[in-house]
Amino acid sequence: MAFWELERHPPQSPALVDAQRTTSYGALAAQADGLAATLPPGGRSLGFLAFSNTVEAVALYLGALRSGRHAPLLLQADMDPALLSSLASHYRPDWLALATGVVPPDGYRMQAVHGDLAIHVAIETCTGTEPHPDLALLLSTSGSTGSSKLVRLSYAGLAANAASIVAYLGLRRDDRAITTLPMAYSFGMSILNSHLEAGASMVLTDESLLGRGFWELAQAQGITSLSGVPATFEMLRRIGLERFRLDRLRMLTQAGGRLRDALIQEFLDASDRLGLEFFVMYGQTEAGPRISYVPPGQLRSKIGSIGIAVPGGELELDAASGELVFSGPNVMLGYATRREDLAGPDETRGVLRTGDLARRDTDGYFYITGRAKRFVKISGNRVNLDEVEGMLAGELARAVACAGSDDDLVVFVPGEAGVDQAMVRRLIQQRYKLFPGHVRLISLPALPLLGTGKTDYQALKALCETKDT
Repeated sequence: MAFWELERHPPQSPALVDAQRTTSYGALAAQADGLAATLPPGGRSLGFLAFSNTVEAVALYLGALRSGRHAPLLLQADMDPALLSSLASHYRPDWLALATGVVPPDGYRMQAVHGDLAIHVAIETCTGTEPHPDLALLLSTSGSTGSSKLVRLSYAGLAANAASIVAYLGLRRDDRAITTLPMAYSFGMSILNSHLEAGASMVLTDESLLGRGFWELAQAQGITSLSGVPATFEMLRRIGLERFRLDRLRMLTQAGGRLRDALIQEFLDASDRLGLEFFVMYGQTEAGPRISYVPPGQLRSKIGSIGIAVPGGELELDAASGELVFSGPNVMLGYATRREDLAGPDETRGVLRTGDLARRDTDGYFYITGRAKRFVKISGNRVNLDEVEGMLAGELARAVACAGSDDDLVVFVPGEAGVDQAMVRRLIQQRYKLFPGHVRLISLPALPLLGTGKTDYQALKALCETKDT
């Protein structure tokens, strides 16, 4: 059983809601199959889907999965045309599904238009390499930067992770989520997948959390959950979640990076007042994407933890390196860096080396202590940038980011002026015994974010090289 098997649910039950209409499960199944029928016939195909928050985009996504023939790469709806063209040249997709009005790269012709979605097919068919029969979906490792390194996810893996999320969140048919994250981002995609698995519904909107329209829609449609990355919760803190009367809201879910301990505490307190469950989770695109969660009843005593493995998965530590290793049916088949890799078999065998360093407490809960590659050397000492970032965020009571290179630790502080640079250097010196001359502080109006809401460390790295303190 899989979330794209829409017939499992009552045909008249609502599946998708947007500003114009409600689409039932029965209508969504018919639309999904109809859109998939306009894709190239024959064997297995590769497509690019610009995944907008529209019924048509969701229907085509599901139609591709239901067909068993078409493996789409999910892309941000507003992807830069030059990046799109570069990816298309690199992977030679058989079809493209883009917003109407977007000019496709050379070599494609219009096949069909469905609402705001236009399907283009390759003029010359790519021969010689068909995607592997188990390959269901491709996601970028970088979220929105157009990286050609892709994650290969299987049908079985997607289905397993959606079912696991339903189990630990306790999702029900009367639940209703709303789009707060791009659906081409693995976290955003998983919210859709899990709600369809439960027979629940999803509100589709491009409204921002900072706009009145988002909250009016959330109220009118009776959403039961709000999900986001750390930047989302920083926004919620500023605007004040309790200002809005969301009478059916019953849970908050957070992933996509570590949330400041103080902010976890703040939203725990708000959840107690509002009668909500607050789930802090951890995942990676390579796991399709959920890996672990903290049960809400344990969160107050486990602040800072990523929790325990999702149902069906297992977490352990590499005895030699301390690296966190996850095993489960949702682990990717492997990576792809060229079209020919799409035909490759399962290379991971259900085991993912996360690249995160971690520790386990006596209750079996895991805590991330840093990234294996997020280090710089200061006077010959290895410094974990994630650890410094977390320490300063706690001391300064605001989100910060750290980047840099050997003997040059750069701390980026967003927001209003007033952070004492000498104090920041002193904190780092006292905690890590580093010479203050190797520490720089750069103030920014806001931290640069990827389309997924995660900190854009590549942009920060470039600022390290071009901007003075």
